[in-house]
Amino acid sequence: MLQRRLVCASLLFSSAFLVAQTTPKPHEQAAAPPPASRENSELPVRRVVLYKNGVGYFEHAGRVTGNQAVTIDFTSSQLDDALQSLTALDLGGGRIAGVGYNSTTPLEQQLKNIPLGLDDQPSTEDLYGSLRGARVEVSGAGAATVSGRVVSYEKRSQKTTAGDTVERAFLTIVSDAGAVRTFELSGTTSVRVLDGGLRRDLDEYLALLASTQSQQVRHLTLQAQGTGTRDIRVSYISEVPVWKSTYRIVFPDSGPSSTPASGSETAILQGWAVVDNTVGSDWNNVQLSLVAGAPQSFIEPLSQPIYTQRPEVPVPEAANIAPVTHEGALEAPPPPPPPVASATESVTVNGAAMASPQQEKQRQFDRVQQFARSSPGVGRGVGSGSGGGYGGGTYHNAVQDETASANSAKFDDFFEYTLAQPVTIHKNESALVPVLQTNVQAERVTLYNASNPVPLRALWLTNSGNSTLDRGSFSIFDHGEFAGEGLTDTIHAGEKRLLSYAVDQAVHVSTEGRVNSSHLRHITVHDGYLIERNEELREVTYVVHNAATDARTVLVEHPVQNGWKLTSDVKPVETTASLYRFSVATQPGETVRLHVGEAYTGASRWQLTNLPDDQLQVILSGQGNRAAVEKALAPVLAARAKVHDLDTQIDAKQKDIDRLAEDQKRLHDNLAGLKDSPEERALARRYAGEMNTDEDQLQSLRKDQADLEQQRKTAQQALDDAIRHLDLDEDV
Repeated sequence: MLQRRLVCASLLFSSAFLVAQTTPKPHEQAAAPPPASRENSELPVRRVVLYKNGVGYFEHAGRVTGNQAVTIDFTSSQLDDALQSLTALDLGGGRIAGVGYNSTTPLEQQLKNIPLGLDDQPSTEDLYGSLRGARVEVSGAGAATVSGRVVSYEKRSQKTTAGDTVERAFLTIVSDAGAVRTFELSGTTSVRVLDGGLRRDLDEYLALLASTQSQQVRHLTLQAQGTGTRDIRVSYISEVPVWKSTYRIVFPDSGPSSTPASGSETAILQGWAVVDNTVGSDWNNVQLSLVAGAPQSFIEPLSQPIYTQRPEVPVPEAANIAPVTHEGALEAPPPPPPPVASATESVTVNGAAMASPQQEKQRQFDRVQQFARSSPGVGRGVGSGSGGGYGGGTYHNAVQDETASANSAKFDDFFEYTLAQPVTIHKNESALVPVLQTNVQAERVTLYNASNPVPLRALWLTNSGNSTLDRGSFSIFDHGEFAGEGLTDTIHAGEKRLLSYAVDQAVHVSTEGRVNSSHLRHITVHDGYLIERNEELREVTYVVHNAATDARTVLVEHPVQNGWKLTSDVKPVETTASLYRFSVATQPGETVRLHVGEAYTGASRWQLTNLPDDQLQVILSGQGNRAAVEKALAPVLAARAKVHDLDTQIDAKQKDIDRLAEDQKRLHDNLAGLKDSPEERALARRYAGEMNTDEDQLQSLRKDQADLEQQRKTAQQALDDAIRHLDLDEDV
């Protein structure tokens, strides 16, 4: 239904524009002009549909007689929406000849038309600058009145007798006698403009500034042309405040014995809507509908004149050349005959045939007529009446049905409340209107969530009716007294929803026995990689104590986490996208424990050659079939141990080699510092002997290291072979 309204609005507005631009037929051009329009009359609002996205659908309806103008008042902010969606229907065979409104050209654009060069916030210097060259009369400056033309306005900084610096303003004019005079502009100086044209420009400028402060109401005028008395209907969408929903949940007062301690009860649900009228006209006895939905809508500034920036192209200048003479022809061909073109023939330009102006005009008219004949739903009802070719009054099938239901209705992805009785809301006023009253089923519970450690009283409400409940606030009245209030999201028919409204001071909930553990459950070895599957366990116990004198049903909310599965025996009574809800029934003074267990299974992938020893120890010390795992891993473990032992020996040999190399360097440095004395020669011989011994040891160590590296290469090959042949799939 909403899409049909918006499509009709777009098509009809387009057709109205098309008909207004159509060239009239010859017999219409010769017809007598229509009689003068009657006095403008206001077209009242008859139907209003408000949406949750801040727009409203409005229908104005009334009767016109003959050629008559009707007006609709808007605020400036509403006019763009109205121009974008306006639909105009003359249902009695007439037509809407045109739509006009008081336009507002942007202030900066209007100021350009006043030859003062002033913006909307001029300074005193700007004002006097606009008077340069104008004739003025200066008086009250301590001398006789002087008239002349303004030369300049300037400010000068001067020292006072007290030593302070002040700024003074001076006006320089050339008097009518030709003398240059400078006057200080003080509070007693008067400058009167003598130029009448300039005074008019100043008056126009000031009047324009004043008018922009009060241009808020826009008058849309529709010219209805036809004969006799006819019905006319205009509809559009406009920006409006969002309507708000609020509910009352009332438990009847039937005596203390009738109130059950637990279980479902029947309550009365009243729905109200807060509606604000901020448009430019009153709503008197309008049919009001409220739609909970957000159709796509936007604002396009159609009511504002828009000026584009055009490129500035310099005026081409012809090149100046010296005159020359040219030879004359010895023989000239005869000139061709002048072309003769009738009013109906075509002209060829650059090889393409072009129609004459009369032909092109007739073609445009024929195209419009063909479009109107091929589109039965476009241009009818808004164009001319009989004789105009558009058939007035044939658009009745697209008129909105006004026999709306008093109950809620669903269409597309929206649902709508239609009030059974007309309402009256004057402009700039608001109202609280009833939209719903029905019975609902509600169960009293206590709601607990660890993120909010204070338990809350709540209603587990079932929408047992056929109406959708819009989101909004609610208040609860229990046996004639206020019990609390809260907020609710949209509740569809048949849906069950928790509504919390007060603190439950008699129920206390705590947690104990929180346990988090991880266990290795399975090992898979294949193609040199080890995959281990671990199970993480998480357990918590909620302790619920009921200190009230009546039994309470407590809903404990536990968070849902992706990948974790419940392992406890107690199952939730309800699961949402982010919460498990467990129901705990408690008697007066009773303490009940709720155990919630969860498990998560994850996997880790290791390359056996890089598997850390501590992780390998975890695998070997696990539970389950550990003997089978150790037997399968034995060749790999032995080969890993051999490689690790050889790496240790190689590192030890390298350390010995590094120590001897450092010792040789020390002896070499000592030899370089000895002199040729007998004692130093003896010391040199001893150093040389030690260096020979170290060199022998180095050769032996390098040989041993090479042998160890060869052994490690063989051991690494054996480890690679053991890993390649290992295939394991065992629980541990």
